[in-house]
Amino acid sequence: MAEDHIDRTQVFLDSLQQLGDQLKAAEERQKFFLTRMMDLQKQGLTDTQEYKELSGKSQSLQDLICHFRPIYQERLEMVRNAQLAVKKRTRRK
Repeated sequence: MAEDHIDRTQVFLDSLQQLGDQLKAAEERQKFFLTRMMDLQKQGLTDTQEYKELSGKSQSLQDLICHFRPIYQERLEMVRNAQLAVKKRTRRK
C-alpha cells in the first residue's frame, strides 16, 4: 500500500519535472522566434512568408505556455505545501 503511494508520488514528481523542462524549452524557442521576428521587423520584412510563419509559431507556443504554466505552478505549489507539512510534522517530534 505504502509502496503504491511512493510509486504514484514518484510518477507525479517525474511528470512535474518533465512539464517544467518542456515549459523552459518552449520559452527558449519563443525567445528565438521573437528575436528573429524583431530582426525581420528592423529590416522592414514584416510582409514576408518567414515573418508570418514565425508569428504563427510564436502565437501557438505562447498559447501553450499560457495554458500549461498555471498547471505547472499549481502542482509545484502542491509539492511545496506537502514539503512544508512534512517539515512541520518532523519538528514536533
